[in-house]
Amino acid sequence: MSDSISSMPRLDGPIPPRQSGAPLERYEHSPEHLRYQALLLNNVRDAVVVWDTHGKITYMNPAAQVLFAWGIEDWLNMPVDIYLNSFIPPLLIPAGEGTGGLRRERQFNCRTGTPIWVSSHVYALRDPGAGGRLIGYMDVCRDITENKKMEARVQTVQTQLIHAARLAAIGELASGVAHHINNPLTTIIAEAQILLHSLPPDHPAYDSAEAIETAGWRMQAAVQRLLDFSRPATDMIESLDVNETILSSLELIGDQIRLGGVQIQLELAESLPRINGNVRQLVELWLNLLMLSHWSGIDSRQNCIKIKSSTTSPERVQVEIIDNGEPVQPDQPITLYEAGPKKSWRGRGTGVEFALCHEILRMHRGEINSESASNGDTIFRVTLPAA
Repeated sequence: MSDSISSMPRLDGPIPPRQSGAPLERYEHSPEHLRYQALLLNNVRDAVVVWDTHGKITYMNPAAQVLFAWGIEDWLNMPVDIYLNSFIPPLLIPAGEGTGGLRRERQFNCRTGTPIWVSSHVYALRDPGAGGRLIGYMDVCRDITENKKMEARVQTVQTQLIHAARLAAIGELASGVAHHINNPLTTIIAEAQILLHSLPPDHPAYDSAEAIETAGWRMQAAVQRLLDFSRPATDMIESLDVNETILSSLELIGDQIRLGGVQIQLELAESLPRINGNVRQLVELWLNLLMLSHWSGIDSRQNCIKIKSSTTSPERVQVEIIDNGEPVQPDQPITLYEAGPKKSWRGRGTGVEFALCHEILRMHRGEINSESASNGDTIFRVTLPAA
């Protein structure tokens, strides 16, 4: 059968019907029937690849040539291992005496350089007229790349919903804790003020009372920021200053980063163009990027995070978050911010943060990329359109 498949003639005219009374076996091996089989294989939408028992490819239909971006002259009579090993992981030939195949979902390395997802079903071909003798194998494939992309998007949305639910639960907890803190804090501030009014400025306890009041107000401001952040998010878009959102994120997480032994350096440009955006979402964007930089710290060096804001043009605002932690691998920035679930870098987050950053910037018509500087620093670069 493999020899017949490799030399299937072209169909140049209508297929005559089998004459009444003609032997079925003779008709099945007639040129007309072979041409009919070739017509079917050449016009099916699924990709079909056939190889013989010697491991040589004997046939590839046009759909397979289009799907895999390989011409028939590249594959015909080539060792089938080249084809099987183009899958990730490689395809396996079915074992056993049956003809039932193995259905697998694999990535395939096309000549274009972009892997595609393929549903592959390998069958054993047997000749019923020769006692079921094995004469080759056939792989029937279908492109499922779009299905895989859809699955990835669904998984991303599910991950974001879980993350949002966890944030909502944490927000409710933080709100309750903040209210419990506010009551004694109000008393502390009020008593410190009464004490200040009753003491002369040159009294030895005056500076201590003043320090208590100042610390109380700082604590109350931190509690209020926590309450604001724990409230349900809105989709309100307003004109805002990017620098202010950066400073708001540092008020929430800056002390935690510094307690971990990481220095924070700010280089925020003045008079930046305002942008249209959602304050809460942008604060969350900087929180995620700062945590990614913070988690990358290396114990053997003094870790530092630099935050720079600038304008690349009158229409674009740029923010760079630079750290000297675990470097980005050269092949990672290419796919890091495409939609879909991500694997975490060594020491950098859980993978959810990447998807969240991508979604926030998509809503703000912004862009993000990452790179490794010549000195080993990792740079997260965000650009946003000016209002």
